Amino acid sequence: MFALAALLFTFTHFKSLPINETDQVNVSLKTFHTGIGWGYDIYTNDSLYIHQEYMPAIDGRKGFETEEEANKIGKLVMTKLKYNKFPMISLKELDSCGIKNIAGK
Repeated sequence: MFALAALLFTFTHFKSLPINETDQVNVSLKTFHTGIGWGYDIYTNDSLYIHQEYMPAIDGRKGFETEEEANKIGKLVMTKLKYNKFPMISLKELDSCGIKNIAGK
């Protein structure tokens, strides 16, 4: 249920980046540590665009175990944004990126 709510929030709050031949959008990533693990922020032109405290696509609130895991998924999200794709992460993508402790594993 939480995952569905998070998906709906993300979908309703996602705005397409103004990326075309004339726009210059600087997209950057910063990882951070929380009390439950690691998360990431994605900035566009130095403004916070995505704040991800929890591992996406899983039920409950669980951070990434390592900074490297948060960084890997943050980079995947940045790639999706670069190609103007919806920045949603699936369980399959978490698994294929080698993310540990996904529900059911």
